[in-house]
Amino acid sequence: MRLWGATPRRWRCSRVAAFKGRIGVWPLCAAALASALLLLAGTPAAVGAEAPDQPPKVVQPPAPAWTTQRIATRLKHNQDTLIVAASRLETPYLSMAGDLAYAVGADGSLRILPIAAEGGLASLQDLLLLRGVDLAIVPANVLAHAKATNALGGGLQQRLAYVAPLYGEEVHVIVGPGVASPTDLRGRKVAIPPGDGTVQFTAKDMLQRLGVTFEEVQMETADAVREVRSGTIAATLLVAGKPVPLVSALPKDGRLRLLSLSLPKAPGEGEGYAPAVLLPEDYPALIPPGTIVETVAVGAVLMASKEIDDSARRVARHAPAVLDAIARLAVSQRHPKWKEVNLGAVLPGWPRVPAADAWLARASAQRREALQGQFDEFLRAEKQLKASDLSDPQKKKLFDEFQAWARKSVTSERVTK
Repeated sequence: MRLWGATPRRWRCSRVAAFKGRIGVWPLCAAALASALLLLAGTPAAVGAEAPDQPPKVVQPPAPAWTTQRIATRLKHNQDTLIVAASRLETPYLSMAGDLAYAVGADGSLRILPIAAEGGLASLQDLLLLRGVDLAIVPANVLAHAKATNALGGGLQQRLAYVAPLYGEEVHVIVGPGVASPTDLRGRKVAIPPGDGTVQFTAKDMLQRLGVTFEEVQMETADAVREVRSGTIAATLLVAGKPVPLVSALPKDGRLRLLSLSLPKAPGEGEGYAPAVLLPEDYPALIPPGTIVETVAVGAVLMASKEIDDSARRVARHAPAVLDAIARLAVSQRHPKWKEVNLGAVLPGWPRVPAADAWLARASAQRREALQGQFDEFLRAEKQLKASDLSDPQKKKLFDEFQAWARKSVTSERVTK
């Protein structure tokens, strides 16, 4: 009689398989045999040599040509697109960004992609932190506040630069009966367009400068005007370039008017505000003939970040095209405020993008050259002189007068249009 331990392995497997109904055991035997063979094959004795110190290098096959081409197309698509953070839908800054996207044209050299943002300080934060954002339209008063308070960290002048100041937008405060001055708003409800961080910041900052605390109510402007008319709320505040169509369409019934605002002291350089007026021709139903409504304007600034290298390179590459687009908007049928933009204006305390400075230098040289040609024609036609007939001081004096005359002519032409 054989003991179990003395039974050959092959016999044991066959007996167990028969005992278990040939289910589950044969695979176990096969697995055990395969594991043993693998262990033997992996030992140095099995191959007759020592194991290598480093694993063999894996050679990657070259990328297919279509993959390389797709990567190159993707890179170019991103290099030729500037993402601009503006503000919420139906707000002026998003309209500005939309105008810029329209003005760059469709030749494929540059695409501007506006995105809706919170506005105010949040748009500046998006420019500094949000992935993919190259530019942002930021209120000048927010820039001044962030710089003075370090609200987004110190050294903003080293982290940001401006491409161009855009146009200023006037503060409109629509009030009903019983509100004669800003102090009458103290402790009362003032409606602000919902989700518009620019207006929210401006309302708080400006009324705080006037010593007025108020209860903010977020409400669409059309609804807010009805509530002001009924007396439920005291005022509604807008920041927008005049004339605002909704305000222009208000009826002349004596129940609504625009409140005069004047800051305690004239806005200083770099504070983000500028004195402004609303005229009867802007809002004939709300402003009587022969009177004006004093207010302030908040400038919009096209800002870029200097901290993200890829974004800085894209902005440097396309800054000339952006400035060309702004110049075209000045003679377009878009918002009339574009005609007020002065691309040569300086934003005190902030650096300009170097590529924008270079564009301005070239544009100035080209303009001066064109004016010089017109000046020579002016001398011949009006003075019966040649440039060679004049001394250098005389030429300079006459040329300065001609430049002033040319600027005045351009301004008059814009006004008549």
